[in-house]
Amino acid sequence: MSFTIKTTNDVFKFALPLYDYLSQHGHSKEAEALVSLVDSCYPQDAQALDAHRKTFKQIRELVKDLPPQYLLALDDALKVLSE
Repeated sequence: MSFTIKTTNDVFKFALPLYDYLSQHGHSKEAEALVSLVDSCYPQDAQALDAHRKTFKQIRELVKDLPPQYLLALDDALKVLSE
């Protein structure tokens, strides 16, 4: 499975398969952080994007066994979120 991440909508859509992977592979703390992020209601897109950026960066740093396609997607998402 590969992920194409070119827009902020792609970033939001990637959160679900990332959550699935984390929860199925013993990364409950990171999965819970992602759930908290998605469940939060942000009044402005900028806040939602910043929250995704922080959470994705944390996952990228802490989860060492992500498959290559997830690593690539996280890197792409972080690039989109930094623009």
